[in-house]
Amino acid sequence: MKLTATIAACALALALTSTSAQALVNAVRSAPTPPPATDQSQWFTTPDGCAYSRAKAPGYAPQWILILNPHHLGMCPAPRHCAPSLRAGN
Repeated sequence: MKLTATIAACALALALTSTSAQALVNAVRSAPTPPPATDQSQWFTTPDGCAYSRAKAPGYAPQWILILNPHHLGMCPAPRHCAPSLRAGN
């Protein structure tokens, strides 16, 4: 009986891991297109409610970093489906 419970627990953990990994892959694939590299604004909000802050190092294209708690923009915490970062196009 103990072996059956262990096998069931391992199968459940594997199923949850596979689902989580697939959700992450889907989130990365469906990441929204960030503003063009010429955009100078500090914040960017996607149509589905994800807020990003612009970060740029000299000589590199801007990168948009997810704001987990965008209360300063009058928004609720970031939804789980938001990509952690976006790279701006040139």
